[in-house]
Amino acid sequence: MATIDSGERSSLAGVRVTGQTLLMVGFTLVETLALGLWLTLVQGEPLISAASAVGFGVLSLGLVLKHALADAAVNGLSVSALPGRQILGVSVAEALLWALWLGVAERLGGVDGILVAGGLFAVLLVPQHTIEDNVVRGVGPFASVVDIGTVGASVVEAVGATVWLLLAFESGQFSGLLSALGLAGVDPAAIGLAALSVVLLIEHDIGVALARAG
Repeated sequence: MATIDSGERSSLAGVRVTGQTLLMVGFTLVETLALGLWLTLVQGEPLISAASAVGFGVLSLGLVLKHALADAAVNGLSVSALPGRQILGVSVAEALLWALWLGVAERLGGVDGILVAGGLFAVLLVPQHTIEDNVVRGVGPFASVVDIGTVGASVVEAVGATVWLLLAFESGQFSGLLSALGLAGVDPAAIGLAALSVVLLIEHDIGVALARAG
């Protein structure tokens, strides 16, 4: 019977890690693009409007793809084993959280409003991420609702979202900082979205590691 020596095992492990990293980069880009398009569609629009409905649909679809790829990063590629309805549920729930976050920020207005919205977002993301982790690990979605292990990822994502919105909505207050960084000629909203993508990649790395450890 053929056996796998240590060199082959190391090579296979390297391939798995590379594949997992590529998947994380992939679903980070998907989420970033979905969020950027969503904000473009809904910014300044009434909550009940065609633009808001289209934006919510775009964001939800992007999050469905993101969660499907996240499941593949943890459990491997297997369409038959994909928890489709649960992924749809957590994706819509997350889209609703993003919509609530933006609504609070716009309602309160200014830097203070964005900061308050960011704090609320961080708190609400903890149960959201806990349920997502349950789904990926194959246990009941509500097996636990608050897992202390998801707090770090939730805070990181909320900070990234706050930076993004500050640069998109209150860029005038950061013009001096952007100039000092040599970014005076770059769209502040694009800088914020790029910063969010980096933060999301960090958050996804934490989430995948947590799910695999479970």
